[in-house]
Amino acid sequence: MQKKILITFLFKEGAGPIFTLEMARGLAKNNCEVHALLSSKIANRRDWEDDNSFKTVTFINTGTRETAIKTTLVFFLKEKKVLKNQFKHIHFDYAISTFYHPWASTVLRCFDVRKKIIICHDPIYHSGVGLLERWMTTRYIKTADDIVVLTRSFIPIVEKKYGYDKKHIHYMPHGRMSLYKRKSSNNIGSSNSVNFLFFGRIGEYKGLHVLAKAYDRLCQSYPNVTLTVAGSGNFDKYKSAFADIPNVRIENRYIADDEIDDFFSIPNTVVVLPYLDASQSGVIPIALEYNTPIIASDTGGLREQLDNGAIGLFCKAGDADSLMVQMEYIMNTPDHFIIERDKMENYLQCLEWNVVTKQIIQI
Repeated sequence: MQKKILITFLFKEGAGPIFTLEMARGLAKNNCEVHALLSSKIANRRDWEDDNSFKTVTFINTGTRETAIKTTLVFFLKEKKVLKNQFKHIHFDYAISTFYHPWASTVLRCFDVRKKIIICHDPIYHSGVGLLERWMTTRYIKTADDIVVLTRSFIPIVEKKYGYDKKHIHYMPHGRMSLYKRKSSNNIGSSNSVNFLFFGRIGEYKGLHVLAKAYDRLCQSYPNVTLTVAGSGNFDKYKSAFADIPNVRIENRYIADDEIDDFFSIPNTVVVLPYLDASQSGVIPIALEYNTPIIASDTGGLREQLDNGAIGLFCKAGDADSLMVQMEYIMNTPDHFIIERDKMENYLQCLEWNVVTKQIIQI
C-alpha cells in the first residue's frame, strides 16, 4: 500500500532546504505520496514549485527575526486552525520534521498521523549551546514517536538522553547532496599548491583556533599553501589568531547555495573540519559531491560519516600538532587527491536518497 508522508521544514536557508528536498524526492521515488509543508521564504522554493513528484506543497509564513513575535501569534491563533482544516481528511503514515524549529512540535500535532518522526542531526549539545536552546531542543525531540539519527554511534546516546527505546531509534545515513553541485568541475589542479577550506557556520565547537595554530606552523615550511575560511557567525574572537598568518582569505558571511561552487571548485582544495566535538557534519556531503579530500577530527560520528574511516584523514580533536601532521601529509602526497576522488565516487552510490530513505518507510 502506498504510504502517505508529510515532510516539513520551517526555516529559510542553510543545508535544510536541500536536505529536505532531496529526502522528499527519495521518498517519492519509493512510491510514497509526499506532501510538503515549508516556510514561504525557503531558499529553494522554485525547486519545490517546479517538482511534480509531490502530491501537495504548502507554504506558510514563518516571518523574520524582526516579525517573529507577531508571526508566531498569528500562527498559533489563526494559521494552525487553517492547517488542521486543510489536511483533516488525510491520514498520514508519517509526519517527518527534518530540522528543529520553534513551531515544529506544534505543527506535527496538527495532523492525523500514525507516527511523528524527527530527524535528529545533533543529539549531543555542542560547546557554547545555551540552556534555553537545550530545553527547546529537548522538548522538540521528545515530540516524536520515532527518532532517526544519521550515525549509528548516536543510537545509545538518544536512548539514554531522551528515554527512547531502541526499537524507536533508527539509523539512516546522510544522503548525498547532489543539488549543491550545479556545475561540472574538476578541482584537481596541476600545481603543487593546496588550498585548505574551512566551510560552514562559525561556532566555538568548530575548533578554528586549532586550525589557526596548525596552519601557521604549516606556512613556515610551505609558503605556497593557502587557507580559506568561509561562513557566517562570530569571527571576532579569532581575528587576532589569523591576523599575521599569510595567504588567508576570510569570508565571514552567509554563503548562498549558488556560491558554493566558488569555494569547492578551487583546484587542489582540501576541506578541514577541526571540530572539538560533533555528531555529524553537513559539510561532508558537500565535499563528497565535489570529490574534495577531507581532514576531520576523530570525534562524534565524523568517522562513520566518512564510510567508517575509509575516506579522509583524521586528527585528534583539539590537537593542532595532530592536525598539522595531516595537512603536511596532503602537501607531500599529490596522489591523495585522485585516490580520494575514486573512493568518494564509489561511496556516493550508497548515499542515493531512494536508497537511504528505505530506512524510513520501513519504520
